[in-house]
Amino acid sequence: MAAVAGSAQASAIMILDGGGGPSVSAAAAVLMEARTGALLFGKNADQRREPASITKVMTAIVALERGNLADTVTVSSRAASVAGSSLGLRTGQQMKLEELIRAMMLRSGNDGATAIAEHIGGSVEQFVAMMNARAKSMGLTGTRFANPHGLSATGHYTTARDIAVMCARGLAMPKFADIVGSTELWSSKLRGDEVVGSSVVYNTNKLLWSYQGADGVKTGTTTAAGHCLAASATRDGLQLIAVVLKSGARFNDAARLLDYGFNSFVRLDIADAGQEVAAVLVDSGVSPSVGMAPAGAVQAVVSSSAVGRLNTVIDCPGRPRAPVWAGQRLGWLRVFAGETEIAAYPLYATESVRSRWALWPRRAES
Repeated sequence: MAAVAGSAQASAIMILDGGGGPSVSAAAAVLMEARTGALLFGKNADQRREPASITKVMTAIVALERGNLADTVTVSSRAASVAGSSLGLRTGQQMKLEELIRAMMLRSGNDGATAIAEHIGGSVEQFVAMMNARAKSMGLTGTRFANPHGLSATGHYTTARDIAVMCARGLAMPKFADIVGSTELWSSKLRGDEVVGSSVVYNTNKLLWSYQGADGVKTGTTTAAGHCLAASATRDGLQLIAVVLKSGARFNDAARLLDYGFNSFVRLDIADAGQEVAAVLVDSGVSPSVGMAPAGAVQAVVSSSAVGRLNTVIDCPGRPRAPVWAGQRLGWLRVFAGETEIAAYPLYATESVRSRWALWPRRAES
């Protein structure tokens, strides 16, 4: 099958029935389905707030994308003296970059975040510019970073929705998912290439021990931000992300949101990217028909009570006439809840079909 033109990103459909979700103590909160980005619950979802150490989610993403995990990082005096939560790093101490990222995420060390920033960006300021550029590329319009660790600073903010999107992007990276899903880390202390000791740190995300299916993401606490948590869990292939900011009971709030999601919603896979979902007859072609497929995966996140109301219709306005080009749009996959159309996705030819009456023409330059 020829490649189908267009975006390969999954498309999300939401059907939300019933009440507005659970009551949570957090000042802002969201629940998101990780694969599609479907927002299942929101409370002040787009309100700008301080994220505290959840900032380090973006620090880790940029470090994993830009850094060499086998590098040796030497801790500067600036990194060793950063205030707040700490790994106890000393000036001149050396650690492998991967171990430092793991320790930063599990134990929330501000010194580790600063050392990572200096190593990859050349300076903290340049690394923060990388963080903001990555936030922009993710479409995080409510986010701006001023440092890599999350201590309160002018112009350092994000939103619960943006954090969930950020976490979803991170969890799609195998190394990130492995790091945030770990409960503990043994780290080596280096002097040059010589291992001179080891230490263990434990993840601050208590849900990893107490919540069924928990697999990430990050805690955060400052006086201004309050107690914050981004938490993910997966059950039966459905991964949910709960974010609670300035919460009076962050682990309980997150667990309540996750319970609501798992008890109330399902994700339905309607079509894979490039999957032929129908064929249409072709006039004057050497082949009598051609397949049609969506460019990206089409998935629906629906209330459990709405599953029986979901149906799809293939809409192709007339027969195409040969020649037909691979990737040419031929019709639509329309999704209905009962009799109401809720989404429509273009369908593309899966291969080219020549005209049987003419020489194979050259495709016009676009």
